[in-house]
Amino acid sequence: MTRQLQLRKGVNDDQDWLFDLFRCTMQNHIDKAWGWDELLQREGFVTSLPVRNFQVLLSDDIRVGSFHLTDKPDHLLLDMILVIPERQHEGFGRFLMERVKEKSRAKSKPVHLSVLKTNPAMQFHLASGFKLVEEDSHSVRMAWSE
Repeated sequence: MTRQLQLRKGVNDDQDWLFDLFRCTMQNHIDKAWGWDELLQREGFVTSLPVRNFQVLLSDDIRVGSFHLTDKPDHLLLDMILVIPERQHEGFGRFLMERVKEKSRAKSKPVHLSVLKTNPAMQFHLASGFKLVEEDSHSVRMAWSE
């Protein structure tokens, strides 16, 4: 059976779903690094990651993942790429990453990201062709360009 995949721009009705997705995929990693403060995380998420800048992935009309890109003067910043836990390892992350790379090619800008060292997504980013740029005690900064 073939999945029907669709990517669409985030809308206001996605806000709570996106934060819940962020919480269920990232809370454990953030808590280990700095501690999780629900109010602070929600406020920061809503303020610094406008819902309209998210791309939401639908599989057969059901939301399964998303990514948020910020267009900087000399690069694209991949703020986050998220797939619902029960649908991880099904190729949705690869699909989203290919869309990110398409945007990078279209704008002729590299993609930068930061990932917590405790996050297993670091291996996903390395497998996607990202290179380590620098690190601190909690996170690694990576970049991809063609």
